Amino acid sequence: MKILIILTLTLYSSLCFANTEKTWFNQAVYTKYEDADEHSWQISSHYYFAPQAYFGVWDDFGYLDTDSNVLLTYTNDSDVYTGAEGEVFIGNWFIPLAIVDLGNADEDYSAGVGYLFFDSIKATVQQQRLKNAEDITWFQGQLNIDLNPNAYIGLTANTDDSLDDWRFEVRYFRGFGEQRYFTLDLSHHNNSTKNQNDFVANYYFNQHFALGLGSQASHLLIEGKYFVNHSFFVKARYQEQSDDEQSLEMSMQAQF
Repeated sequence: MKILIILTLTLYSSLCFANTEKTWFNQAVYTKYEDADEHSWQISSHYYFAPQAYFGVWDDFGYLDTDSNVLLTYTNDSDVYTGAEGEVFIGNWFIPLAIVDLGNADEDYSAGVGYLFFDSIKATVQQQRLKNAEDITWFQGQLNIDLNPNAYIGLTANTDDSLDDWRFEVRYFRGFGEQRYFTLDLSHHNNSTKNQNDFVANYYFNQHFALGLGSQASHLLIEGKYFVNHSFFVKARYQEQSDDEQSLEMSMQAQF
């Protein structure tokens, strides 16, 4: 019996490591706030109901989600809760659903409808229900532009129905050959309390190592990634939270 179990686990592990198309993504993130002497955990599990092929590097599977998927997240950051979200595709139509805390599912959740055009454009409308505030309707559009087999630009824009809270994001991905890649993520967020620009640029020296530099809320961030193989990688991020507070984030991801 023990031999059968060992052989089964060995076969399963071999299939996981041999297959570069993934369906199940699991991540654990630990964040330590240095000056505040606080820390937080987040654990997530994201499952796709169709294989996802990576785009050059081992942590990029294309810009648009075009398959049914479900994401579960546990966090103890400020409040302990478990959230759930996902998309159900029926042809080109899809239904996005999200619950911030499964323990209070009737207090903050959203549901909507969307349509996928030409496998490169997603348009979504969602209604968000809030316990202590008025309901909000959100509109989102996403666009993927393939520049060549080794490069793309991804765009995302979303806003609420009053246009008081809106966000715009851009992702640029490019391969240089010999396993070298570059990514740039830009975002602008505007509402009644913030007008914020963020960016992070990552350079992949090879399939196993990448280094990133950026700014969030005008504060420095530095990150590094090490890929053991296409199934496992770890990431470390140093970030200035304010002029007198810093955080160190460590994470690992297993994808099968």
